[in-house]
Amino acid sequence: MADTALWVAAFRAAESERADAIFHDPLASILAGERGRQMARSIPHSAPVGWGVVVRTFAIDRLIGEALRMGVDTVINLGAGMDTRPYRMDLPAHTRWIEIDLPDLVQLKNARLSEYAPVCRLERIGVDLLDRSSREELFARYGAASKNTLLIAEGVISYFSNEDVASLAAELFAIPPFRYWILDFDNAGKRKMPKSWVKKLKTAPFLFHVDDWFEFFRQAGWQPRKVITSAEESKLVNRPFPFSFPLGLIMHALPREISRRILTVSGAVWMEKA
Repeated sequence: MADTALWVAAFRAAESERADAIFHDPLASILAGERGRQMARSIPHSAPVGWGVVVRTFAIDRLIGEALRMGVDTVINLGAGMDTRPYRMDLPAHTRWIEIDLPDLVQLKNARLSEYAPVCRLERIGVDLLDRSSREELFARYGAASKNTLLIAEGVISYFSNEDVASLAAELFAIPPFRYWILDFDNAGKRKMPKSWVKKLKTAPFLFHVDDWFEFFRQAGWQPRKVITSAEESKLVNRPFPFSFPLGLIMHALPREISRRILTVSGAVWMEKA
């Protein structure tokens, strides 16, 4: 998933350079590097993905801010990738922020950000989240040291199998201080990564496929506290779906209510324990 992380960073960097940027991520370009920028230029029909990353990023920023105002003392970002919120957001200095991702990706990120200081207490841990024994040990350790923890998993769940997601959700639910969980969601059913993207990206396939995304997590004990759809966030920030070929042309040709309904199946959700 390292290529995907660089690709997402390139989208965030491009947004930050816009005159009407809805967020500023000054470190995104450094993290994306030439590899990430090259992917953003060369992968066909990716404008809708960039649009989705941007509106999702801003929606999750807002949800994080709300959770912190409710007394969260620890944030654990699962599969953090090239996220830079501990550097760019207005966070309380005492907040403990833990990033967990693959060891190679953590090493790369540490090297590229070695000269920059976060605004809060930041830790990075290199662990494969599919290694159950290692992640259980981490969760137990951080659960014992926290009173009110917010979990984040942005752009991660789709790469795990249904069984892996179910076990992860159950493990997180079992730790009392882990009270909140912010994720991106996609309730559009089974999706495959386009073959043209697979050739360009060294990444895993999409494995998480369920008929009802929210019902799946309800069965694991997690219920929605606040849902922000892509349609809602797009309207809020005045960033309409891109007018790109072919999907953008199709979306703009559809009646407004239909295109809006399509964009309500994805977005960001803040969940809490039932």
